[in-house]
Amino acid sequence: MKFSLTSLKISIAGAKLSHLVQKDKAWDHGSMSEQARIIFYLVQKANANGNIQSLKKHCSVSCFEKLGSEELNKQKILWLIKPVIKEIAIVDVQPGKNNRPDMFRTLIKGMDKNGKSEHDILNEFTAKCSFVRQGEWWLLDEIRIKNF
Repeated sequence: MKFSLTSLKISIAGAKLSHLVQKDKAWDHGSMSEQARIIFYLVQKANANGNIQSLKKHCSVSCFEKLGSEELNKQKILWLIKPVIKEIAIVDVQPGKNNRPDMFRTLIKGMDKNGKSEHDILNEFTAKCSFVRQGEWWLLDEIRIKNF
């Protein structure tokens, strides 16, 4: 059996989720994973269209400012051409304490075309996303993408 720190984190997060969902339905694993998938694709679409303003209601204030920053746009490290998600895993959940809101982190793995023709090579990517809770909604708080 192969030991993996990521799979251990997923197991721990799953155990915490099963406990939290009994108290609050916002901690539902399926809806959290679906929210992560939707927002990931919205971020990529907004970049392709050059319309970061469309993300305002899906992101925390600090995340929205980072996504719209000129420095980030110059680096081009966040944006993929045609991403296809293969796997989404919730790797950490943290219920809010004091002034800190509820939070969860996901690891998204997938493939991305590195060009526009159908014969282009697919590159693997991983995205680490953090979400914070605002009322009944989960908002993107941070996103980091690594291409291989």
